[in-house]
Amino acid sequence: MCKSEIFFNLLGLTERETEVPRERILGDFRDMESTDARYVLVRLLSEAGLYPDQIAGMTNRTARGIRRLLARNITSPMIGIYLEQIRKHIRTGRSTERV
Repeated sequence: MCKSEIFFNLLGLTERETEVPRERILGDFRDMESTDARYVLVRLLSEAGLYPDQIAGMTNRTARGIRRLLARNITSPMIGIYLEQIRKHIRTGRSTERV
C-alpha cells in the first residue's frame, strides 16, 4: 500500500471513529475534539511507518509541529479508546465503509 493510500485509509477511520469531519482534522481548528482527532491521526500515521516530514506534508503542518505533537504525553482516556478501536479495525481488516 502506498503512502497516500495509508493516509486516506487512516484519515477515514479517524474521521469515522472520532466523528470529526476531515476538514476539521486537517484544518486549523483548535477545539479539543479537532486536536484530539488530529493527534490520533498523526499517532497512527507514525505507527504505520511514516516519518514526521511525510506526515507534515500530508496534514499541512510543519515537521517540527508533528515531532512536538508526537513527543507530548497525552493521557486523555478518549484518545486511548479511539486508538484502540481504530487499531482493532486495522487488525480485522475492516475498511472505512460502514457495514
